[in-house]
Amino acid sequence: MGHEHFKWEDDTDKALMRYAERITDSIEDTHSFEMIMPILEDLKRYGCQTIVETSPPIGGENMPLLYRLSKASGIHIIGNTGWNIEKTMFDPNDDSSVERLANRWISDFFEGMDTVDNHVIRPGFIKLLLDRGKLSEVDKAMLHAAMIASEKTGMPIHCHILEAEMVYDVAAILDGFGFDFNRFLWAHVDKESDLEVIEFAIKKGMWLGIDQIRVGTEEERCKLLMDVIDRGASETVLLSQDYDFYEEAVADTVNHPCAYLFKSFMPYCIQQGMKQNQLESILRENPSRFYDIEITE
Repeated sequence: MGHEHFKWEDDTDKALMRYAERITDSIEDTHSFEMIMPILEDLKRYGCQTIVETSPPIGGENMPLLYRLSKASGIHIIGNTGWNIEKTMFDPNDDSSVERLANRWISDFFEGMDTVDNHVIRPGFIKLLLDRGKLSEVDKAMLHAAMIASEKTGMPIHCHILEAEMVYDVAAILDGFGFDFNRFLWAHVDKESDLEVIEFAIKKGMWLGIDQIRVGTEEERCKLLMDVIDRGASETVLLSQDYDFYEEAVADTVNHPCAYLFKSFMPYCIQQGMKQNQLESILRENPSRFYDIEITE
């Protein structure tokens, strides 16, 4: 599952303190663990082997909690580094700001973001969230920092883009840097499902995230997946749901929607004529290729 959230933290100050100082609340973490574990157990029963946690540091990504959940459930969890500063506090015109941001992400990878039981926990990708509207100077600078960090570490960039037209501007920045599009994922392709822009992204070599496959969306998401496959992107698309596991567990631990991808969407796609082995390849092999990090000197 290429785009999920274990527990989003709305308190930005608390989230950034956790990231910067590695401060966690053991009582809160134990409660979160107990709430989320039943969901992971359900996912495990449906054959889920790996989950990508896409809450960035500013969203409260909790590495010690992820470690405990992974160890207890047997599910591999891929965490991230990335957006870790209030955008209003970032000066896009200061080259040293870009350099410091890139260096922090590079440090997160090589030195680790936390240590639990003598295990150094490293991120598997760089998560960015671009704002709506015209691509801002801050977001351009963060993209630049992410490309620098990606070049140094091999980490791919997982980028939240809600408006399809913005992809053209993002692609121009990637081209200007000489960045490898095969290490860039456009998350939330299915927000607008703009096939013209999607085809452009495919031709550039960009990865696509059809990652809002939620209850009641099977018809439109299956059609989009088929359209993407028909355009030659069967090996560069990731599927997911974009649920917040903790939030869904609080609402209903038993009848949660977090296994919908396996429980309902896959069977529906097969009913529509997709081959099971192709779906399984998309779910298993594609993520392993996108997140397969090769460190470059």
